[in-house]
Amino acid sequence: MRPLRLGLVAYPGLGGSGIVATELAERLARMGHQVYLFATERPFRLSRESPVTYVPVDLPYYPVFPGPLYTLSLAGTLEREARRLGLDLVHTHYAIPHAAAAYLAFGEAFPLVHTLHGTDVSLLGMDPAFHGPTRRALQAARATTAVSRALAKEAERAFGVRPRVIPNAVDPERFRPRPEHKRRYAEEGEWLLLHASNFRPIKRVPDLVRAFAKVRRRLPARLLLLGKGPEEAEARRVAEELGVAPWVTFHPPTPHPEEVLGAGDLFLLASEEESFGQAALEALASGVPVVATAVGGVPELVTPEVGRLVELGDLEGFAQAVLELLESPDLKRMRERAREYAVERFHPERITREYLEVYQEALG
Repeated sequence: MRPLRLGLVAYPGLGGSGIVATELAERLARMGHQVYLFATERPFRLSRESPVTYVPVDLPYYPVFPGPLYTLSLAGTLEREARRLGLDLVHTHYAIPHAAAAYLAFGEAFPLVHTLHGTDVSLLGMDPAFHGPTRRALQAARATTAVSRALAKEAERAFGVRPRVIPNAVDPERFRPRPEHKRRYAEEGEWLLLHASNFRPIKRVPDLVRAFAKVRRRLPARLLLLGKGPEEAEARRVAEELGVAPWVTFHPPTPHPEEVLGAGDLFLLASEEESFGQAALEALASGVPVVATAVGGVPELVTPEVGRLVELGDLEGFAQAVLELLESPDLKRMRERAREYAVERFHPERITREYLEVYQEALG
């Protein structure tokens, strides 16, 4: 394939869709493609040394409107910059409102690819305020992808499209075991349990604290919560209420989560909806088994060989799964299997080739 001029659209914050878009953009740029990443601010994981060109989407505010008009601003920016930069294709991540904005900018005359990431289908996508325009935009695109089989099925029911399933990728050179870092976060003899997210209510971070309190009654352990978001205050309150606050660490967001994840013993994910679980994949590549709720696409990622699945809301079962793994003589081998599995199935070279196949079909 000839070198392409690609425009990728993403949210810049801590969510998985922005991380996936940013890291895909960087891999494509290193392969020789000219890549432009559109966002309202520089994406969290886009380094200053990146070969990707960041294109800001300005949000002008006029008092006559109730707030900034992101969809129109993005549409105008895409239309203008695609012409100026000579883009071959635009690839949006997270459909709402990115798919509709791209459709507004180009109609059906320009190659558009959309990747669905989860709540853009299951939650926001079903809102009557967004559903119709999003459905029309997805149906008009040259290609649509989804990060899991479960999400693809949901998108077919909701929008009448059949996305190609391309799972997320993880860089095994970046995300790898770092047991020497454990002393930074836990005392001698403590197990280190990890979670990383944007702390939205859907992630159920306070439930993780409740489950951890049950674990702490049996074993010396510490819970490190990496990230920031609306549920942080409630998680802190629950930790105080249950008497485990001294062993719950709130770690601010970092562009280098690999430094933290590689130090852990187990990764915990209690989401009520999760189309894939990028942080869980990064933990697996770091040699850290995962205990998670069996929702959405998580069972496609977390198998019995690399972790445990628990029914949503079963905090007793969640704590028991954590204790079972920590006390298992097979934990060391499970850590090895977790990394082998992540590297084999989710290697970035493999995933990037799949996206390039989609681009080729869209351009053809």
